Amino acid sequence: MKWLFALLLLVNVVLGGYLYLQDKRPNSDAQIINLQMNADQIRVIPEPPRPKRPARTACLKWGSFGDLEMERVRAALSAAKLAERLSESKSAVTANWWVYLPRQRSRARMERKANQLRELGITELETMTEQGRWQYAISLGAFRKEISARNYGDQLKASGVRTAVVGEREQRVLQTTLTIRAPNTSESTRLVELAARFPGADMRAGECQGE
Repeated sequence: MKWLFALLLLVNVVLGGYLYLQDKRPNSDAQIINLQMNADQIRVIPEPPRPKRPARTACLKWGSFGDLEMERVRAALSAAKLAERLSESKSAVTANWWVYLPRQRSRARMERKANQLRELGITELETMTEQGRWQYAISLGAFRKEISARNYGDQLKASGVRTAVVGEREQRVLQTTLTIRAPNTSESTRLVELAARFPGADMRAGECQGE
């Protein structure tokens, strides 16, 4: 019977403590009344205005071009009067195609052929002197796309370089990309028409970097 008496005592203690704590808790209704009494002190803080996002400037990116193509591109853009809105940047790209003269029988014959090309006004060339498959060949230009290489090969043949060859050869070269800032409608139309003359390069529109 002692354990029953102890259990009843424990229940009475817990119940008494619970009732005591409930008595001491603040009255929630009284809190609501207090808040209503201080309603005149409540202020609504307006949300601060969000800063307006600055307008983005549109740019056209066009490229990339090897040195030979850039000469033609600059000449084509000379009448566009883009001034400081036109910028150039160089980057290393992989060129998979090139135009070249096949290897000559000796270094002397290669040098003689190179001089003949210079007399025709073709100064952008490289004589290949390292031992290997292309020793004594003459490189006339490297291109990312086949169509650009073939266009230049046709141009050379029209100038009298009948032995120019277009072939595959992977190499890393520096090429130039143009950025035209904020072109208007007529300028954009003119640039798209101009891009059709250089099918080996890509033209794309987007936001100017650093805006």
